[in-house]
Amino acid sequence: MNTMMKLIRFFLSLSLLAGLPHGLAQNLIDTDEGWTAINLRVTDELVIPAYTTLQTASQELVERTENFCTAPAADSLALAQGAFANMMDAWQAVQHIQFGPVTYFNWNFRMQYWPDERDTSGRQLQTLIAAANTEILDANSFARQSVGIQGLPALERLFFADTALADFQDNDYLCLLSETIAANLNEISSGILGRWQDEYRAVVLEPASGGIYEDAEDLSIEFLKALQESLSKIRDLKLAPVMGESFARIRTRNAESWRSERSLANIKINVAALEPLFMAYTEAFHEADVQAVIDAFAELNTSLADSADAMVSAQNSEADYQQLVTIHSRLDNLHEAFENALKNTDLYLGFNSLDGD
Repeated sequence: MNTMMKLIRFFLSLSLLAGLPHGLAQNLIDTDEGWTAINLRVTDELVIPAYTTLQTASQELVERTENFCTAPAADSLALAQGAFANMMDAWQAVQHIQFGPVTYFNWNFRMQYWPDERDTSGRQLQTLIAAANTEILDANSFARQSVGIQGLPALERLFFADTALADFQDNDYLCLLSETIAANLNEISSGILGRWQDEYRAVVLEPASGGIYEDAEDLSIEFLKALQESLSKIRDLKLAPVMGESFARIRTRNAESWRSERSLANIKINVAALEPLFMAYTEAFHEADVQAVIDAFAELNTSLADSADAMVSAQNSEADYQQLVTIHSRLDNLHEAFENALKNTDLYLGFNSLDGD
């Protein structure tokens, strides 16, 4: 079983477990202790395990990249590509957490600079490879370079080019660069995990003393906003620019991870990670609203299960294109159900820059 399927099954099992102790509770949370208990459960059962998986995957990526570069061949490239896929799986499972340690030192953008509408990464990589500057590849120097050359999209360009194997066999600098990017990703992953374990978990336990949040409810709002903004991002950045206005206007190269043919695989993992996050906070919402969100997740998961992992087929098949339309519509329904649930509480998530509200 590949990493993507393991992650999806893991999160789906958590979404079921999260609802068991509370059912579809109608009592809204009204104590700091109540919020803290949920925040701590989310941290210990969702966030830290996801970052642990990310760190493990990044270490595998380092090893597979080094093995490939020792003797570039078709089989070792395939293993390096597989390690990249596992790393991307793990990142997508925690991509929605855009607060806390992932924001330190621009770690989130250095991990994945996307969307890159002006192809900044491509131009910067071409310039770097043409110059073959080895001084930049020093770990301390590389961490200060543009985010466009540091993360997953840059490595994807190198590993999944049509002529990747021949390119690596002909140019030793590509291996030096790839090994540097992989090591950089491992350093970032380790840093994020360590900060959550050693520092941010203490903020979750006592948010006021951390000076970042006023109280535990404020931190819960941060988690819920992560869910809200991720739904907007999937709908408006990962799907809409690809779909265009019609089948004739589809642009599959606007998709995230199109080179590695995993654009919809990313979305499947995103949704699988968001569902248990919502289920952890069901006590904050009214029963009917919880059920509406659960139903919307179920409809979306059905559509995703029926789709391929890549979006490229939607360029050649109108039926596959219509599947994207359905997924987009069901994402919109889920977003609306969640927004309606929020409106029936006194929780205020603030301005959502991705949604334009």
